[in-house]
Amino acid sequence: MKKFVFLIPAFLLCLTGCGAKTGTITCTLSQNDVVNGYKLESEYKINYKGDTVENVETVETVTTDSKELLDSFETSLNDTYSKTNETYGGYTYKVTKESDKVTSKVKIDYSKMDIEKFVKDQPALKTYVKNNKLLKNGIKSLYESMGATCK
Repeated sequence: MKKFVFLIPAFLLCLTGCGAKTGTITCTLSQNDVVNGYKLESEYKINYKGDTVENVETVETVTTDSKELLDSFETSLNDTYSKTNETYGGYTYKVTKESDKVTSKVKIDYSKMDIEKFVKDQPALKTYVKNNKLLKNGIKSLYESMGATCK
């Protein structure tokens, strides 16, 4: 009976403190393309539990004086997100256009995405996936390789 009494606090401690840590890593990227006449501001919020990514929330804003370039970005973003969602699932997005900017707000829910198919089509990502889940440090390093700063 005494052994059982000592196991209860240990079990309760594990229930309250042994859960996987959750958090958010925020990555930002700013690019000024002088040649093509636009500026891109991006923020990526990587929401994770333990070592794996739950979802990523992205806000990207392209600013330019060119109406044609804005139209092109708007069309391209809508087409890309639509096709990617049809192929892999997990995407919710909204693309809006104002007088001098296009903003896309995207959430990728990796629990709803066909990770197996995604990795098959993008074999370079295989090292960033474990047990069919995207690894937190893997996606962080991908954003950093694009020039983003992550905290």
